[in-house]
This record gives sequence, C-alpha cells and structure tokens, in this order.
Amino acid sequence: MTINDLKKPTSARKIEFWKSKFKMSIDYIFGSQTAENIDYEDLAFQFSNRTGRPRQIVQKEGGAVLFSFRPNGSIAPTILGAMLLWKWGHFRKKVGVKSRPGWVVTVIDEVTEVVAQGKTVFCKHVFHCDDSLRANDDVAIMNQKGELLAVGRTTISGLAMKQFKRGVAVKVRQGVSQIGSRNEF
Repeated sequence: MTINDLKKPTSARKIEFWKSKFKMSIDYIFGSQTAENIDYEDLAFQFSNRTGRPRQIVQKEGGAVLFSFRPNGSIAPTILGAMLLWKWGHFRKKVGVKSRPGWVVTVIDEVTEVVAQGKTVFCKHVFHCDDSLRANDDVAIMNQKGELLAVGRTTISGLAMKQFKRGVAVKVRQGVSQIGSRNEF
C-alpha cells in the first residue's frame, strides 16, 4: 500500500455521497428531474489526490470527460456531457426553439460553423435564450436547426443578451469541430 492509495476515496460510502451530491447539483443547475435518467453504471468519478474531492466525471468506457467540477460548486459540461444532459432531460420531447431548456443558448444559423470551431458568441447572433440566465452560467450553444455547436460560459445575463446588439454573450470553452462530430438532438 502506497501513500497515494490512502488518499484515494475508494470506499463505496464516499462514492455514494458524491453521486448524491452530483444528482442534486445536476437537478439544480440543469433542471429538475434531469438526474433521474442518469445511468451511473457508465460513469466514473476522478478524484483529486491532494484534496480527495471529485475533479471530473468520465465515461468508464473510453475515459472521455463528461463534466468538470468547478471550485464554486458548479458543474461544467463538455460537449459529450451536454449531449448526455439533453438525452437525460425530460424537456427533449418538446418542440421548438423557445421550449428548449434554460441552459441552452440558440444562435442564428449563419454563425453555425464559426461557433462550432470554438469562437465567441456575440449578442447580435443570439436568436433565443432564457431570461433566467446569469453571467458566468455554463450553457450549451445550439443553432436553430437543433444541432449542438459548443459549450461555454455566459458573460452577461439572458435579458442583456436579448437587448444588446454588441458585445460578447458567451465565451465558448469547446466547439463541436474541436472534437470532430456534430450531433442533432
């Protein structure tokens, strides 16, 4: 047994604690009842050796990162994580741009390629967003056709995105072109 083995929280009780905390956070951040559809058999937690807290949630098969934990308690999805959130959510049965969940920013179709490459979303390109969005919220960016383009972090509120014609709306963290595929929802 090495010193690193002592620092790893491998006990089932500790993993169950972080699963329940993850469920509460997912429901709070991305909408209630989202966590009900999660299949935890396909997910694994990666813990920090120094603090013992989870850093990321990855797929067991392949090891692709789905979510990263932020120091402020928020959860940042990757492109694959946003796809899973959409799949897990109860809102996917609704149709139309305006019925998309609050954590989705819809941009006009003309900027699809630019945003998919990981470029910044400007206010003049926002077609629809939820009024409840705040600055520094993690969001998924879709076009009007329903294609996931990127994930990022808002710089201003949802109301300001709709009102402003200039300025940055979302700083993109990862674009679909950066991982190599685009999926329709």
